[in-house]
Amino acid sequence: MATTTMDRLDLSVQQGKERSMLSMTWRQFRRHHMAMLGSFVLLLLILGSILVSVVSPYDPEKSSMRERREPPSLQHPMGTDTLGRDMMTRLFYGGRVSLTIGLLATVVGIGIGTTIGALAGYYGGRLDNILMRLTDLFISMPRLFMLIIMTLLLRSWDVPPLKANGGVGGIILILGILSWTGTARLVRGQFLGLKEKEFVEAARALGIQNMRIVFRHILPNTATPIIVAATLLVANTIIAESGLSFLGFGVQPPTPTWGNMLNAAQDEMRKGNWWMAFFPGLMIFLTVISINYIGDGLRDALDPHKNL
Repeated sequence: MATTTMDRLDLSVQQGKERSMLSMTWRQFRRHHMAMLGSFVLLLLILGSILVSVVSPYDPEKSSMRERREPPSLQHPMGTDTLGRDMMTRLFYGGRVSLTIGLLATVVGIGIGTTIGALAGYYGGRLDNILMRLTDLFISMPRLFMLIIMTLLLRSWDVPPLKANGGVGGIILILGILSWTGTARLVRGQFLGLKEKEFVEAARALGIQNMRIVFRHILPNTATPIIVAATLLVANTIIAESGLSFLGFGVQPPTPTWGNMLNAAQDEMRKGNWWMAFFPGLMIFLTVISINYIGDGLRDALDPHKNL
């Protein structure tokens, strides 16, 4: 009975500490006004992408020859494209794809980078040397060239999950594979410092297995820099996907993304149809700058020195 009471007391104290830490983190984050503004803008973009099928009366793929190349108006706030499709509807549908690619590719990249960095930093020696040379190899590769080559390679493979919806799955995989190096070096540096701490020595003395020490004891203490790095990596991944789609090697039409909508607007810019390129570019700009400000706010909020 006494043991049960003590366990409940420890759990209560731990939950109180967690609530207090979350409260301090939120209070510090709120002080970063640009991060709050970025969160608001990003939330609007996400909600617009989710609810566009409910709110918009237009079909993103239904063309209308009578409404081709119409400038912004009350009926079409962002104008129409060369096939008479409503630009605003297509932009928010494209936002679903671009934001999903950015998020899932970041999950892949952070997962690979965290695993490699944790193993290299904890075990050191020959394994560290091999993994860091592999990291250097990936860093030395020209990113855009590798993106194009890997995209063309995946297109030649008959793998339905990677080719569905214009190749969204393949783009996620490629961007994830090519975006883990920074995270690996970051996590390795954190592990090199943490593996000599007293709590790790105590865990080893108790006979706890290495994998449990790595993922249960050390990795949670590296969460702060990983979260910040993941936030900024989402923005970089969205830019990479947009650039790849703009060049024609990314997600293929008719699946809309902000990048391939920019690609389709290249010739229209010369004809004075500015809105076809302006609004996709604006969406990319607002999303990326909002995520960057959120990353800055999280970095300040999760800094233990500022929460004292």
